[in-house]
Amino acid sequence: MKKLAMKGLVVSTAALLASTALAQIPAAGSSAAQNQIATQVASVSPTDLSMNASAGVDTQLMKDRIFVHRFTDGSFAEVHFGQLAVQKASSDDVKKLGQRMVDDHTTLDNDMKPVADELGVKAPTKLAKVDQEEFDKLSALSGSNFDKEYLAYTLKSHRKDLHEFRTEIAQTNDSQIRDTIIEVQPMIAGHLYLVNKLALANGVPTAYKPGSSATAAPPQ
Repeated sequence: MKKLAMKGLVVSTAALLASTALAQIPAAGSSAAQNQIATQVASVSPTDLSMNASAGVDTQLMKDRIFVHRFTDGSFAEVHFGQLAVQKASSDDVKKLGQRMVDDHTTLDNDMKPVADELGVKAPTKLAKVDQEEFDKLSALSGSNFDKEYLAYTLKSHRKDLHEFRTEIAQTNDSQIRDTIIEVQPMIAGHLYLVNKLALANGVPTAYKPGSSATAAPPQ
């Protein structure tokens, strides 16, 4: 893996912003810092991008860092939301799902830690702004309303995770990141399968229908 001390990363603010212009990273799912980047990067011109490439800026390395940062933020949030579900869910199945999210995403955090350390991505110590807003929303709900909101959130977040996994694995040239994604992706897919079943059972809108290939059997 390339080291962060490489001279190509000592660049101007404009170069850093340009290197993070990723269409697959929506601002809605970003941390506060990434939202700022997403807003600013729109003003970077094609000339800036060309200059960055000429200057040897490693844009893929920056993309890898953003992916890992987003993943660790999201997994950190899943643990906190899962703990809340264990406390507040009215359905035993949703409580069990919440506990599984706590257990599995704690494992995923440990799996991703060597990659994050190598890239210089610090582990989150608090929820990102968008996740805190969702946490506050869930905290104010109870009964079936809580269950439905939690399932809807978990469904959306895991779909997003799998999309970002596919994008990253197709783009990265870092074997450690690729191997880690390959290792953890089945767990995320398994979560999505379970959440889809619970969503259907609790009247939460989902793109999948009973008996479809997406819900007929758990992923292998």
